[in-house]
Amino acid sequence: MSIAEEASRADLLLLNGRIVTVDPDFRMVEAVAVLEGRILAVGRSDELKVLVGDGTEVIDLKGKMVLPGLIDSHLHMLSTGVALTQINCRTPPMRSISDLIAAVRERASEAEHGEWIQGRGWDQVKLAEHRNPTRWDLDEVAPDNPVILTRTCGHVVVVNSKALEIAGIDRDTPQPMGGIIVKRDDGEPTGLLKESPAYIQVKKHIPPRGLEENAKAIRLASKTFSEAGLTSVIEAGIELLEMQAYQKVAEEEGLTVRVNVMLRGRLRSREESVEESVQRIRDFTMRTGYGNDLLRFLGLKLLIDGGIGGRTALLREPYEDEPNNYGILTMPEEDLQRRVDAGNLAGMMVGVHCAGGKAMDIVLKAFEETDKLKPIKGRRYSIIHAYQPSEENFKACRRLGITVASQPSFLYYLGESFYENVGRERSSWLKPHRAWIDEGIVVASGTDSPVTPYHPFPSLWASIARRTEINDVQVGTEQCITREEAIRFYTINGAYLTFEEDIKGSIEPGKLVDMIVIDRDILTCPLDDIKDTRVLRTILGGKTVFEAQA
Repeated sequence: MSIAEEASRADLLLLNGRIVTVDPDFRMVEAVAVLEGRILAVGRSDELKVLVGDGTEVIDLKGKMVLPGLIDSHLHMLSTGVALTQINCRTPPMRSISDLIAAVRERASEAEHGEWIQGRGWDQVKLAEHRNPTRWDLDEVAPDNPVILTRTCGHVVVVNSKALEIAGIDRDTPQPMGGIIVKRDDGEPTGLLKESPAYIQVKKHIPPRGLEENAKAIRLASKTFSEAGLTSVIEAGIELLEMQAYQKVAEEEGLTVRVNVMLRGRLRSREESVEESVQRIRDFTMRTGYGNDLLRFLGLKLLIDGGIGGRTALLREPYEDEPNNYGILTMPEEDLQRRVDAGNLAGMMVGVHCAGGKAMDIVLKAFEETDKLKPIKGRRYSIIHAYQPSEENFKACRRLGITVASQPSFLYYLGESFYENVGRERSSWLKPHRAWIDEGIVVASGTDSPVTPYHPFPSLWASIARRTEINDVQVGTEQCITREEAIRFYTINGAYLTFEEDIKGSIEPGKLVDMIVIDRDILTCPLDDIKDTRVLRTILGGKTVFEAQA
């Protein structure tokens, strides 16, 4: 049927724009027509005007650029919503430990006696004192309230003496397997706790969020993501009650972002044996792909190390100035294998957080072993973060069809800590996007929010520029990618990771109408202007879910 014969059928028509289709040829067109939430046609404005009918909404783009809706391939949506209600410990606005203390004092003055005070985002490298905060910093301003502040990476927390007392942690507390209670030379805990086995001893005493609290956090995150131009995300590791909250928000039409959820392979709400974990995975009722276009189940999320910023990522070589510190393996290899196998045999895609090079070696070995039980090629198993791939890692990824969920935003927001912790030479190879592309491996971008801010354009820019936020330091510029490649990372490649490249990730006939209108041409504007891009309109399924005020 010709376009003329379809003339009365368009629900929505966008005209006179610069529309980046992200089709295989990366074509640019002027107009796009929409019917019942799907793209009807793309082409020239004069061609598509014949599709205007009595009920057609017409948007004159006036030359503005349109992109496919952006896809964050790895973040924590619910946790982002929660973090938005806590103390913002990032730099900026916090430039010193004194600033952190002042913020805790203010929150404590408003809190009830014994109420938990929580915050997120500090990075010791960016603080004026250039050190981690301690329990003693926090004690003087909140003696009657337990305090827990999470480092930006999410793998280290600092708590005050009240929180340690509640958790029963003192100088005689043994070190947990896979975690570290940081202590002074005299054995006294400093309040720093590294990795989940250490800080779960505190967190299990924080009153759990209920269904409605989780739903509220999801609604808040959904709204802010739409404002930022995100139309799809991968929610990287949640538990059953949290999945129920997503279902509640979706049923109440409060979800303005498409979400692929992953089952958390190791509970954070309580301590769990490997036997319990494996059985929970085996008994889980959903398999990869279950759900609909708005809310789907993607697979199993596991984690075996930390992050370079907190010196807990598991490396092949030691951290700078710490010859005995290679990071932390948070899960024994045999336990990882059992969980991976359980997910594989249950029909799940499996994604594993493995930041350091040694962690990547372990995860890819586990994938090789599970492939012998049930082939995984074509099932898009993923390695998450993947800072330091080796030649053997590249070969294994190609052989097994492994994908990569990377976070270019880390280069921008966390780059200073990379330099300090692993040095200039090793930093240049962290997140080597150019090499991944050249090796023929699919990479998708994200932010790991709330680890780094969820805003996609600083992250997209960072994959092109590879420069840091505070000191504008270059981080391995030989690994820079092009603007076109950076856009693909945030669109069609993200769709590929969720098996949805046939329905989203590009602006082509038949696909879902997920698009954003932005305030500048990111293919031609000065490079550094890309990170400041503003979203003017976000369209999900043909409906505007955000429009900037004029």
